[in-house]
Formats: sequence, C-alpha cells, structure tokens
Amino acid sequence: MPGLLILLIFLLLGGVTQQFFDLPVPASIIGMLLLLVALIVRGSASDSLKKITSVLSPLLPLFLIPVSVGVVTQKHALQEHGLALLAILAISIIPGALVCALIMSRGKKG
Repeated sequence: MPGLLILLIFLLLGGVTQQFFDLPVPASIIGMLLLLVALIVRGSASDSLKKITSVLSPLLPLFLIPVSVGVVTQKHALQEHGLALLAILAISIIPGALVCALIMSRGKKG
C-alpha cells in the first residue's frame, strides 16, 4: 500500500499547488506532473509504486465513463461548439500519441 500512499500524496500536493497559485489546471494533472518530475529526478519508480500502478492500469478505461456522461448531458454545448471541440481534440491527440509512443519505446528498451 505504500505505492497508493505515494499517489495520494502527489494528488494532495497537486491540490495544494493549484489552490496556492490559483491555477486553472486540475489538481490531478498538477499532481501527475509533480510525480513525473520526482520520478525523473529519482531515476526510477519504487517497487511499491510499480506494483500499485500495475494494479490500477487495467482500470483506466473506467475514467471514460464520466466523459461519456458529459457528452450525453452537454448536447447543447456540442451543437454550439462542436467543430471547435473537434479541432482541439484532433490537435491534442497528436502530441499525446507521440508522448505515449516515446514512453512505450523507452519502456521496451529497459
């Protein structure tokens, strides 16, 4: 369980950072970035963190459920801003896919 505690601490740090600096970015994203910086500085993840992430990774598709509900409940916003949202989505997928590919290629080397 120490790995889960590490994740929760970084989520808390993200929340504190977001509130302190009044950032328009979700606390979970800030916490994830802080965790990334910590892992880069450290050079690797602890065994407990690796273990909990391997347990939680298969559950990631569950995070799509709120997005699906948002699509259904925000139909008027999609009708009004649909093309802009589609353009933003298309533009944001490219860097995300490149970063994922880079991470996967480095992961297979190690």
